[in-house]
Amino acid sequence: MKRTAGLLEDDVLERLEWLIYIRWAAIVFIIAATLIAINIFKVGLPILPLYLIALFIAVYNTGFKIYLKQIKGKTPSVVNARRFSIIQSMLDIISLILLIHFTGGAENPFIFYFIFHTILTSLLLSKRNSYIQAGIICILAVGLFMLEYVGILPHHSIKGFLGTDLYKNITYTAAISFVFISTIFIATFFTVSVSKKLKESNLKLHEMDRLKDEYVKMVSHDLKSPLASIQSLLEVMLGGFAGPVDEKVKEILQRIQKKIGFLHHYTKDLLDLSRIRAEKNLNLKKFNIKEVIDTAVEIAMPKMGEKEIELDIEIPDNFPTVAADKEQITYVFLNLIANAFKYTPSGGKVQVTVSQKNDTIIAEVTDTGIGIPPQDLPHIFEEFFRASNVVKATKGTGLGLSLVKHIIERHNGNILIESELGKGTAFRFTLPIDKDVGQVKRLE
Repeated sequence: MKRTAGLLEDDVLERLEWLIYIRWAAIVFIIAATLIAINIFKVGLPILPLYLIALFIAVYNTGFKIYLKQIKGKTPSVVNARRFSIIQSMLDIISLILLIHFTGGAENPFIFYFIFHTILTSLLLSKRNSYIQAGIICILAVGLFMLEYVGILPHHSIKGFLGTDLYKNITYTAAISFVFISTIFIATFFTVSVSKKLKESNLKLHEMDRLKDEYVKMVSHDLKSPLASIQSLLEVMLGGFAGPVDEKVKEILQRIQKKIGFLHHYTKDLLDLSRIRAEKNLNLKKFNIKEVIDTAVEIAMPKMGEKEIELDIEIPDNFPTVAADKEQITYVFLNLIANAFKYTPSGGKVQVTVSQKNDTIIAEVTDTGIGIPPQDLPHIFEEFFRASNVVKATKGTGLGLSLVKHIIERHNGNILIESELGKGTAFRFTLPIDKDVGQVKRLE
């Protein structure tokens, strides 16, 4: 998995998105605060410069949003994310300095809002860049105070707020500069220290998770082969190929066969879970989704047993190809369809529908089965979790749906579940169409 200045790539991109949302909130705050100050508190402010600054923030924030969408999930995004965070930080600093300049300079108590900016961006930047940023903020802010003090820059007083020009008082200017500098560097120090500890802990957790998956994969693989051999030997004995078998012995052997079959299925699920989670890259190929569904249905048919279940598959003609990992998407449909067969009684119906909305494919697997209790729905995608109404009635590992969710999210899709106890269940998930291949998540 890629890292940027000690952070995982997905964490960096997620936090960059935070800043974009916070910036939209800041624009609203600037406009609202200006209107309230002028109309309610009768404070004189230069409206045009403040609105132009808000427009400037809106323009570059829109650009950041578009660019972030383009680099998300692509191979060079680690380097781009690092540069991206620095550029965002510098433009935000410039915007804040301009806002302070047009709203009273050293007399504006909102100067200390720089602390929030320092904390948020220090979570993204490296230790070195965080302190460089702190230095730039202090130089620009104190430089603004001094330039206004000596008259090189015009001072924009907050008319109706203060009755005296504090910016001309050298004692006040020196004091506010000292407090501002010390506050910014102290905030940077604590943020960098805490962020470093969090990054180290996060990396350790990811490494432990990786080692766990590798260990489970190794153990599952080692168990699968002897279990398969035992199954084969039991089939030979039960088939009478090794000689006649007494009925009581045969009954015992059949019970052993069922237990071995469950263990074999369990180790297979563990192996699939560990193998797919451990894969760094998806094997992206364009394929016809109907072929994948037909394959999944064919494999899942044994789950239907002797039950009579109506199967309805609805896919529009000339449906566009999907660019995804074919094996993994086959697993998704196989798991959902097999579960639908398994938990739908005879006389019920299972329906698979696929549709398109803009650049997204929407797939749905519904059944008229036993449904899932409401209290179990929030946990249904957790590893090893099984619904309370099936845990004793049927055998299962509770791993399939957690792996389905992992696969869908790995493909930049989403999966939802709707269920009513005694009436059925519907799984609905989305997948990007082939033009979004470059945005599929890659774990490295």
